[in-house]
Amino acid sequence: MSATTNNHDHERKDVDVPSLFMIAFFLALSCVVIFIVVIGMMRYFKAHEPSVTAGQANIPATRALEFPPPRLLVKPGASLAELRAAEKSDLNAYGWVDRAAGIARVPIDRAMQLLLQRGLPDVGAGQTPLSLQQARPAETASPPRLKMPNEP
Repeated sequence: MSATTNNHDHERKDVDVPSLFMIAFFLALSCVVIFIVVIGMMRYFKAHEPSVTAGQANIPATRALEFPPPRLLVKPGASLAELRAAEKSDLNAYGWVDRAAGIARVPIDRAMQLLLQRGLPDVGAGQTPLSLQQARPAETASPPRLKMPNEP
């Protein structure tokens, strides 16, 4: 039992207190030096800036013509109402999205009726997405062409 107690000994050397005070002193001294350097730079720049910009007009005033004026909305609600009216007219009217490609726009209510009448297309029943992709690699995800009501 005495052999194990001899192995647990306390630390014989204490902290080097003079070195710690020396490090703290140099840290405080460096902070003071940095502070004095920054104060000196600020005074130097404050004294020499007017001589550098003396021949120039006020810098923001010379650059004011380079930037466009702010685009302020006088009545932001009016433009929002115009946007919503345009969206509503697109949703409730027939029209061409791309006449050359044969893509038309139908009213949303009519599109829902057609979907209920015809049902969803039975694409790939019993097939995995990978087999569908391999079977039709050139096919795009665009919707099928809908005929306009006045087309034969």
